[in-house]
Amino acid sequence: MFGSTLVFETLEAARQYLGQYRMVTLEGDLLEPSGAMTGGSHSRTNLLHFGQGIPPQELTEAQLLRDRLGELERLLDRLLQERSQKQQLVNELSQALSEARQNHRDRQRQWEQLQQQQHRLHGQQADLERQQQRLSQELTTAETELAHLETHLPQLEAELAAERLALNALEANPCHQQWQQLQEQIQAQEKIHADHVAALQAVDQALSDRQRQLEQLKQDQRQTEQEIRQLRQAQQETLCQQQALDQTLGDLATQIQRTQTALRELDARLGHLKSNRDRQDYQLRQAQKDYQQLEWEYQKASDTLTTLQAQLQELSTTEVPPLPQPLPEVPAGLSLSDIQQQCQALEKQLRAMEPVNMLAIQEFEETQGWLSELQEKLAVLEAERTEILLRIENFTTLRHQSFREAFDAVNANFQTIFATLADGDGYLQLETPEDPFAGGLNLVAHPKGKPVQRLTSMSGGEKSLTALSFIFALQRYRPSPFYALDEVDMFLDGANVERLAKMIQQQSQAAQFLVVSLRRPMIEAAQRTIGVTQARGQHTQVIGLDLTAHRRDLKI
Repeated sequence: MFGSTLVFETLEAARQYLGQYRMVTLEGDLLEPSGAMTGGSHSRTNLLHFGQGIPPQELTEAQLLRDRLGELERLLDRLLQERSQKQQLVNELSQALSEARQNHRDRQRQWEQLQQQQHRLHGQQADLERQQQRLSQELTTAETELAHLETHLPQLEAELAAERLALNALEANPCHQQWQQLQEQIQAQEKIHADHVAALQAVDQALSDRQRQLEQLKQDQRQTEQEIRQLRQAQQETLCQQQALDQTLGDLATQIQRTQTALRELDARLGHLKSNRDRQDYQLRQAQKDYQQLEWEYQKASDTLTTLQAQLQELSTTEVPPLPQPLPEVPAGLSLSDIQQQCQALEKQLRAMEPVNMLAIQEFEETQGWLSELQEKLAVLEAERTEILLRIENFTTLRHQSFREAFDAVNANFQTIFATLADGDGYLQLETPEDPFAGGLNLVAHPKGKPVQRLTSMSGGEKSLTALSFIFALQRYRPSPFYALDEVDMFLDGANVERLAKMIQQQSQAAQFLVVSLRRPMIEAAQRTIGVTQARGQHTQVIGLDLTAHRRDLKI
């Protein structure tokens, strides 16, 4: 284990081999072959000490620093908890704001629908008024004709009575031929009378019909006026609700602004507390380091004291050697106490000079060079770390900007295309707008005549239109060379298939579309049709047809 290193019990036992081997003592002294003492280590585990070598003031300061650090950590935890609560409140307020905006859009849409219905009812009312005027004119004409007939009716009845008297006279006359002529005239007059009576009855019937129509028109007019009043009342309620929503939106925006301000203040306070915690932590580490240094010095002084006591005991048991002859001359004027003090001062200087490490200068130069190299590497690493952090921040910023640009463009395309395909309105919604990469993406669609729905709660046709709108929106933002669609019109009705075919025709100007379809509008809108059918056996037959030349002869 030790190789060529010799182990001795004491330093005195190793001195006789000094300069021959590399030696170490059980007390921790390390001797090189060159004769230099390079140090070692002392075991301090089995030493028994009474008392503490660290001043109580330093221990109190270290304990205060620990207590202060604990308070800062607790305060930091509480601030982090408050920050998470504020962030949760901001998220809730953002969600409430989004819902309020959605309700506002719904109210605005309902208000527009009510306005359209009111315009339609106004048009119906104008038609009813024109029809009422026409019927009033016809009623006036019928009443005039009836008055005319009633005026001529007594004259006709008098003429009829005269004709009947003439008939009676003719019947008494033996001239049969003249009687027949008068009979024919009487029949003609009766026929004319019957025609006039029938015309009078028809006029009465028409008059009663006109009166019933007039009453029905008046009733419809009253009902229309009542509906107009209801629509106006609903419009007033919608305006009141819109004002309330605007006030709510303003309050939510103010509350969000206050919460964000408080959150920024908490962030600033948190940064200040973190800096204080780091400073207190640094001071605590310095105090611990000073404590360890003082403990090491105390241990070293204790070991030195133990060694001196052992040497003193050894000297007390050792016989004093005879004084050298001749005795050294003592300077005049020095007493014994002065000589003893000089001896003690020289011994202190001698002990302060030990142990002497002859390789200390060389080791210092090597350590200094190694330290300079490490400092240069540290400076290079710090510069690289700063550059990497800047690049990460730039990449994150560019990533968010690119995503936001793409999202805004695709959202605008989706709104336009969905309004064309589904005759409604829809938009894209992020689950976490403040951090779009932490959440997902929702497709919110509002088909015509239906409430706002998410994609999961739609029918098959509505899902197909919404998905196709999203695909076309992506294509407009970043087109692909070609697209393959497999029976995407299976759940759509005829009108939606026609709109989809027109949309694919428009999009085909920038890309090629391969569509598998069984619907007539889609097939008629294609530039080239390839029919695949099962022939005899297990084989299929492919038929091509140019629809531009044979569009009229196409049969499904």
